Amino acid sequence: MPSETPASAGGAKATNLGVALSPAHFPHFSRDDFNQFFDEAAEIGSNVTWICEWESVPTFDQIRFIQMLTVQHGLKFHLYLSPIALSGGRKNPAIPASVGGTSFDDPKVRSAYKEQVLTLASVNPDYLGLATEVNFLVQNPRELNAFASLTREAYQAIKEKYPSQSVTISFQWDVMSNLKHFSLLRQFRQSLDVYSFTSYPDAFGDPAKIPADYYSSVRTVLPDERVGFSEIGWSSAPPSSEDQQAVFVARLPEFMKGVRNEYVTLALLHDVTLFTGDLARLNHVGIRNHDGASKKSWDVVLPMPDLR
Repeated sequence: MPSETPASAGGAKATNLGVALSPAHFPHFSRDDFNQFFDEAAEIGSNVTWICEWESVPTFDQIRFIQMLTVQHGLKFHLYLSPIALSGGRKNPAIPASVGGTSFDDPKVRSAYKEQVLTLASVNPDYLGLATEVNFLVQNPRELNAFASLTREAYQAIKEKYPSQSVTISFQWDVMSNLKHFSLLRQFRQSLDVYSFTSYPDAFGDPAKIPADYYSSVRTVLPDERVGFSEIGWSSAPPSSEDQQAVFVARLPEFMKGVRNEYVTLALLHDVTLFTGDLARLNHVGIRNHDGASKKSWDVVLPMPDLR
């Protein structure tokens, strides 16, 4: 990770739009790529999200460095811990080998997790995420129940030490709305301040087919609660295209009308070469290409208004 800060930093755009940490040429980016990412993020929005896998969580100094760059550019910093495995259908814990456990029921795993989230809270991010897309754990009821109780304990520990910290957990909206698993939201209501949602609605095939109330319908199950979208994107990989992605992005103001969300985070700024197998399409949800060149969606995002 680069060890130098940019010489100067400008103000961020006054909007609740944000983007996940994703410099050009990721994961083999240069210092210039890295610094350019923050300039571009400030050009289109007001916040940067960093999702850290618990199995390979960065050092405290690295996290503080990213926060420093974010703040220097006038951006808010959203920090998420992800303790659920990406592979295998997202139904199993992903616990560091050093912890020596395999289940959220294990006392040493629970202790290590709470210690980790308290460390992250000490950085004082604008939003701290305790997990991502937890509704996939419905496939593994024992781990779901254990993790729900663990996040309640973690939330209480955070609030005791850092009472002003905003805490969130994300849920995969496309899966949740399709399967009508809304009761799961209640299971985590004592574990968070803000409900976050992720969405990659490629299953519609054409962004023009997505109902205008696809996201605002969240208010039928969470009428008054705090809500945000922590990952949202449309892949430009075949059979889709840059044109279809641009149509999806252009509809975001329409989609978000009535949501009253606190943030809308684009899943990637630049395409990556990170995901494989069933997840490979996620490599192409950026609004700029892997080499740094802009896609059609970039020009759509530049003038985009606040999405509250």
